[in-house]
Amino acid sequence: MNPADLPAREGARSSSQACPLRSAPPPFWRRLPRRVWSYRPRAVARLLRFSATRAGEQHVGQVAAALTFTTVLSLVPLLAVVFALFTAFPLFAQFRLALDEFMVKSLMPVTVADTVMGYLNQFAKQASRLSTLGGIFVFVTAVSLILTIDKAFNDIWHVRRQRTFVQRMLVYWAVLSLGPIMLGASLWTTSFLARESLGLVGDLSALAGLALTFVPMLVTGFCITIIFLVVPNRYVAWRDALLGGFGTAVVLELMKTGMAWYLTRFPTYTMVYGAFAILPIFLLWLYLSWLVVLFGATVAASMPLVRLGRREPNRRPGAAYLDALAVLNELTEARGNVPPGLAMRTLVHRLHLNHDELTSVLETLEGIGYVARLGEGAKERWALVCDPATATLGPVFDRLLLDRGQPGFAGDEELQRIAYQAWRGAADGRLPTIAEAFAEAPPALPRGDRMTKVHGTLPVPGDDHVESSGNPSRQG
Repeated sequence: MNPADLPAREGARSSSQACPLRSAPPPFWRRLPRRVWSYRPRAVARLLRFSATRAGEQHVGQVAAALTFTTVLSLVPLLAVVFALFTAFPLFAQFRLALDEFMVKSLMPVTVADTVMGYLNQFAKQASRLSTLGGIFVFVTAVSLILTIDKAFNDIWHVRRQRTFVQRMLVYWAVLSLGPIMLGASLWTTSFLARESLGLVGDLSALAGLALTFVPMLVTGFCITIIFLVVPNRYVAWRDALLGGFGTAVVLELMKTGMAWYLTRFPTYTMVYGAFAILPIFLLWLYLSWLVVLFGATVAASMPLVRLGRREPNRRPGAAYLDALAVLNELTEARGNVPPGLAMRTLVHRLHLNHDELTSVLETLEGIGYVARLGEGAKERWALVCDPATATLGPVFDRLLLDRGQPGFAGDEELQRIAYQAWRGAADGRLPTIAEAFAEAPPALPRGDRMTKVHGTLPVPGDDHVESSGNPSRQG
């Protein structure tokens, strides 16, 4: 009997989860409003609890502290690069002013923003006059921040295969060169339209004035959303990135307002540190900001897990094996596709698996030599590269269910007999009792099912054609 035919009570998930989509989903912009408003308070609370647990397991607090230290070292070099771009193109001078105003009003509490930005601008101007050796040091510190951010976000999304160093440098150099210009242009356009509207309609209404106050927060949310989409080396759904990005922006705005109120009402740092108080306040603000951003990324990464109800701590025994069978079935049916294989997104939707579970199963099958990865990131595809007529389920069984060649099992015929009896009972729908399993006069193994010295392993249905070398046959 095929292992995939086990009763549902002994399996890891129902067969209905593996059925393919019958029709194409409606466009994203039509589905987003309904899905945003479908999040009930209990679901949100469950998501936040699960995200908090996951953030603790991934030591997000320590990562935020490391990013704070790296940011302090790298902020001035990054600003020097950004300001050099604006200086090289005088046409963008207004964009730089708009960007400065945005950083002062939106990224830090008002009580410290002017002082901090004044020092940062002064340091950045001095950094532009460094020698070649100093410029190399500035570049290395800026790159260290980029690599630290890249690793932190990829760890949150459980990305195992990182981009190459050259790919990361190209991506982040494009972000550093085009990002500030585009952000400054959008902020300048917003302020320009606001000024022009004052001349056309006179005083703005209270509603319009309130809407303009939300523009910086919307810009922050959009930037964080882009970070959640671009930085992880894997597919991230727009919906998850949007909700995580704009939720993070709202929390940052509330935190900024709360911290400004606290520093105004309770000037503890100023009383203790005096003129030096700006440094601990700035460090505290950086740490809290990174903590919020990383937790927002954790929430965005946890949404598929909670939405599918397949959280990693609740995975049932054997789930990975059944998922591997479903993956092999899908890829076998897609052998004639052009381009070859199936996209990662297609497998996620058809099998109702979250990205982490599916990636783990696919990489296991890749290690066996049954499937291969085609493309990276959003263009990632997987294809079957073995001959399904000769490749058996034995290696999959050994990797994901029971390693029949492990020490202490391969040479113990009594233990093999008990495991074989339990397996046969599970396949037939009736597991033996403990007394039956350890009976003194056990039934002898059928001759065809007895372990051989070549394999030293328990036979598996469909494992009769495994070559003695254990290597699966590959196509062409």
